[in-house]
Amino acid sequence: MTQMPATYGSYKDHQHEGETLREAEARALLSCASRLQRACDTACNREDYGEAIQLNQQLWTIFQASLIEAENPLPVDLRTLLLNLARYVDKVSFRALAEAPAPHLLRSLIQINRNIAAGLSVLQPKASGDASQPAITSTATAAGRDSIMTMA
Repeated sequence: MTQMPATYGSYKDHQHEGETLREAEARALLSCASRLQRACDTACNREDYGEAIQLNQQLWTIFQASLIEAENPLPVDLRTLLLNLARYVDKVSFRALAEAPAPHLLRSLIQINRNIAAGLSVLQPKASGDASQPAITSTATAAGRDSIMTMA
């Protein structure tokens, strides 16, 4: 049996029945993007604005914790890329809180979440080499090979 990273337990608690980890991550990213979008689109109060950013930051903190686990089987270059992206998310999040409201900064976070979710949602080729399943071919969707937590 594979050793599960410590961050996996709390993350698994929010996974829907029958949902893969990739699907759970994509759903979480899209949920955060939706909350951030609402904070951009409406005249929400400062508390709602801050909560949307903090929720997104918490999700990315879980990703960061998983990415630094020694057992994480993602290639080092992909882990480094995702950790750098997480650092950018932190930097923009802090700036968005300091400059609130700052919809232009939130739009950057929304796009990141949507793009990573799209990569995680790409169907993987079957082990038999079924060519009817789309393959991941671009750097933008390279994260789609495995989940960020990657328990595959």
